[in-house]
Amino acid sequence: MPDPAYRPAAPGDGRRCPRCGHRVSRYNDARHCSPCAQALRREADSCPRVHESTWAEPEVQSAIAARDFGALCRLVRGHAQLRQEDLAELSGLSQAFLSMLEQGNRRLTNIDKIIDLVNGLGVPAQLAARMFGRPG
Repeated sequence: MPDPAYRPAAPGDGRRCPRCGHRVSRYNDARHCSPCAQALRREADSCPRVHESTWAEPEVQSAIAARDFGALCRLVRGHAQLRQEDLAELSGLSQAFLSMLEQGNRRLTNIDKIIDLVNGLGVPAQLAARMFGRPG
């Protein structure tokens, strides 16, 4: 499928790959050169993800309802088989902070950081609403 930002190259135009700066073949209708396009696909495949089935787990839902972010992180990591570094990449929180949060040595109280965590983990909207509503 061609890239929507594609514009045909005029003779001598010399379209350039935005990632590496090398010339893109006039026969390539993608935005990036072939090596960069392959690398981007590999990077996208290796991004950590939280599987949808994680949110159906009763203990995960209980942690959300209780606003227990340490337990939530620990449970999500266990179900999704993620490392703390993966969770840090998803949430924008540091690995060190996540470690202290999971151990109960720190609390997450900053609403902006809570939203970053919720969005980064991909918490479904109906479960996130429980977190910001009245405790069950």
